[in-house]
Amino acid sequence: MNAKKKILVVEDNEINRMLLCEILKSEYEVLEAENGQEALAVLKKCNDEISLILLDIVMPVMDGHTFLSVIQKTPSYASVPVIVTTQSDSEEDEIAALSSGATEFITKPYRPQAILRRVASIIRLRETAAIINQFQFDSLTGLYSKEFFYRRVKETLEHNPEKEYDILCSDIENFKLVNDIFGVPAGDRLLCSIASIYAKLVGEKGICGRLHADQFACLLERRYDYADEFFVQADTELGKISNMRNTVMKWGVYAVEDRTLAVGQMCDRALLAARKIKGQYGKHYSRYDDDLRNQMLHEQAITDIMEEALAEGQFVIYLQPKYSISTDRLAGAEALVRWEHPQWGIQSPAAFIPLFEKNGFITKLDQYVWDRTCAVMQEWDEKGYPPIPISVNVSRADVYQVDLTEVLMKTVQTYGIPPSRLHLEITESAYTEDPEQIITTVRRLRKLGFIIEMDDFGSGYSSLNMLNQLPLDILKLDMKFIQSETAKPIDKGILGFIMGLARWMKLSVVAEGVETREQLDRLREIGCDFVQGYFFARPMPCADFEALLKRLDTEVAEKDTPPDKSLQGEASLGYILIAEEDETYRRELRSLFGGRYQIAETATGQETLGFIIRFEREISAVVLSLTLPDLDGFSILEVLQREKNVWNIPVIVTGRPDIRMEEQAIEAGADDFAYKPYSSGTIERRLAHAMRRTMTYEREQALQEEAGRDYLTGLLNRRGLSEASRALRKEDAPLAVYLFDLDDLKQINDTYGHESGDRLIKKFGSLLSEHTRSSDILARFGGDEFIAVIRQMGAADTALKKGEEICRAFQEGELTEHFATSCTGGVVIWDYDVPIANIIVEADKALYRAKRGMKGHCCLQKGCDI
Repeated sequence: MNAKKKILVVEDNEINRMLLCEILKSEYEVLEAENGQEALAVLKKCNDEISLILLDIVMPVMDGHTFLSVIQKTPSYASVPVIVTTQSDSEEDEIAALSSGATEFITKPYRPQAILRRVASIIRLRETAAIINQFQFDSLTGLYSKEFFYRRVKETLEHNPEKEYDILCSDIENFKLVNDIFGVPAGDRLLCSIASIYAKLVGEKGICGRLHADQFACLLERRYDYADEFFVQADTELGKISNMRNTVMKWGVYAVEDRTLAVGQMCDRALLAARKIKGQYGKHYSRYDDDLRNQMLHEQAITDIMEEALAEGQFVIYLQPKYSISTDRLAGAEALVRWEHPQWGIQSPAAFIPLFEKNGFITKLDQYVWDRTCAVMQEWDEKGYPPIPISVNVSRADVYQVDLTEVLMKTVQTYGIPPSRLHLEITESAYTEDPEQIITTVRRLRKLGFIIEMDDFGSGYSSLNMLNQLPLDILKLDMKFIQSETAKPIDKGILGFIMGLARWMKLSVVAEGVETREQLDRLREIGCDFVQGYFFARPMPCADFEALLKRLDTEVAEKDTPPDKSLQGEASLGYILIAEEDETYRRELRSLFGGRYQIAETATGQETLGFIIRFEREISAVVLSLTLPDLDGFSILEVLQREKNVWNIPVIVTGRPDIRMEEQAIEAGADDFAYKPYSSGTIERRLAHAMRRTMTYEREQALQEEAGRDYLTGLLNRRGLSEASRALRKEDAPLAVYLFDLDDLKQINDTYGHESGDRLIKKFGSLLSEHTRSSDILARFGGDEFIAVIRQMGAADTALKKGEEICRAFQEGELTEHFATSCTGGVVIWDYDVPIANIIVEADKALYRAKRGMKGHCCLQKGCDI
């Protein structure tokens, strides 16, 4: 129920005051004051809540005229409407009251219905005026809002066709830095200072407004003497007003020539001129000219055909190889996009990516690139090529999509690609835009298995504290940064520091833009992991990259053919980690396995743990000495058992002959134990056995996972549903449990055949996935029944709305046009404390109620006795 509006009655006569309160109390909450002084105290206490004042003129202490003069001088009170009440009905008294600021004038004795109508009318007018005022003016600066500024400019141009006008727009250099460093309140004060400069600039002859964030605009009568001094003076004045030195605004000037243009387009042209000089020291303003006009026309031409170009497959994937510095082998690629336009030829990304980022089309293009990249990887997997990872760009616009994780997971699942093969590159600058949003999203992606790369590291600004919080796997050094740093003496640059920082953070490092042998040697010297750049290869079509893969496949086949077939096929391209403090043992094992695997060697416990954390997905097996210095082998085993990502790496521990030590190691998770001194053959046999056992276990796990899936839809079956529901936690509650049924499916099977029925079942399974999150539990419960368990769905009306949405989406699908069928659902809110079997019974009751009422809808089970 809405709260009553408050009215303040100011009347010294108690009987009149009681009479007014009696008239108003049925519709309003009434506050009372005996004179103007008391009324001011009430206003001070609850000014924002008072909708109207009924004011007597003749009162002791402070009369009505004095009260009106006081509130008219106080901006926070002046907007409250006042109805003056008086015994006199003379025209002079009415004019005096209205001149003092009263809104309306009524005489005594009071007529209840007339008073109620006038009060309601005036309150409604005030609220309407407030809404209009809110639309017209920017709440922070008091300037016109964008929409109203556009309207006023249009009217001015129409009413003054003989006058010449300019539109000036401004943008602050690095305004976000102001908010980040000084705080949002300081940023708001700066914006208010800019508003005062604009108001002073235009005076009474111009119009000014705030367009967006730090973007302002004004309409001025044409002047021809714009010069840097004019705008430098504005910057100087801004620094004085805001107490922020070195604040720089970039100004753009558009001379209004074509009055048929929308005002928004005129402002866009002025802002385009301002953006042209962003980052240029000493440049304060720029005029919109033919060059900028041609640029805008070209951008418009691109915008007009971009959807069609995507649909026709004009955008193609190019791949730039990445190489491992330690092995000089191809180790991956970065997916880039080129536009093969039928008339314009091949377009560089620089020609269209910035525009797509601005107009939002980048999200569609990125998803297209992700899809094509995964399709290429699937094709190469089917041909048996080495499974290298490929990195793709994720723009900041993608990050703010609520379904980003679902889109990426659906893409890799469609092509059967492990998430770890699709590396996601997010630029350093994107992390500084909205750190909390980025961190939340990226953590979710990493949890799903994706590898996260910070792209263009060194091109923006990242505090060490922020870096420490970010969920990252790889730092990718910016091209310009590499080129400038490698030109410095080794003891003068900061590359070494960055490599140390990456090692401390357990991150791999990729250097892009490597163009010379000297740059490569420097990067190799400081321990960089991977490189890409023109020194190795330019971005190339997928067919050309496939030739590199064939060559790599041949190299792997030649190098990895084992002399002893006991280990053949157990792993490919993985590391054997030899964690051994004795160089003699390391040399012997290196000689034994070096022809078949990549060999990694560590001599201390800390080195061993660091390597495992960094390369957990690439390690095939570990030979671990229990007597490593600084962190012994038992401590390493403890970490391996604790970390789910690496617990199934086969580990052969080595140590002195000691039965108790051997038993302790096996209990701690070791797969086998070899006494020192050991023979090469012993280690080889035991390692082969441990790796086979691990592979067998993983196959069993995969079969178990497969056993929990419905063969037709790919959703969980009853067994999988049972397992998944047992994994739910208290924090997932409250949950919404849905039971959906496809109506009249038996009749469709009998009439059109089971193939048609299966198509409908598969279609509904896909639809259910599209309308839920990847973290929700979806199962085919049997035949034509489906279960959906949606986490953290507390509101019953929201749960019912989601159920109706799914039923309606199925009804509107293309298949249902050919078959007379629908989907009916029942939903129950589950607080987790009750077994799911009981909840499904209640959902079935809701489903039955829905079917009795009207098929094709969803019903909520309320007040269930469970």
